[in-house]
Amino acid sequence: MKEHYNDGIVYFYKKKNVEGNFKSSKNTISMDDLEFISKHFFKEETQRQQDIVFAGAMDRTLSLKISIPYCNTIASNYQVIIDNYLYSIFHVDPDKGKDKTYIYLEGMRTIER
Repeated sequence: MKEHYNDGIVYFYKKKNVEGNFKSSKNTISMDDLEFISKHFFKEETQRQQDIVFAGAMDRTLSLKISIPYCNTIASNYQVIIDNYLYSIFHVDPDKGKDKTYIYLEGMRTIER
């Protein structure tokens, strides 16, 4: 059965190496802090109890679980924007057998355009 990725478009970004005061990494607050990597259509996936427990074990909160067509170039240090909201990726699970990649996201904040 062919998957339909029609829940929206997800934009992948890498955080620019911008340092704030005291040589610490600056929080991402606007698009100027990000470097565009790629975009994909996505499908929102059901958050299973084991997904929520998995996130908790990593001291993360699962805000959204999505899938995109199989892609093995997405890294867990990327950040994601969906509908002007910034998420951090805390787990990427490529499944070549199902020809899709699952991405676990933790919500951060609305992003300034």
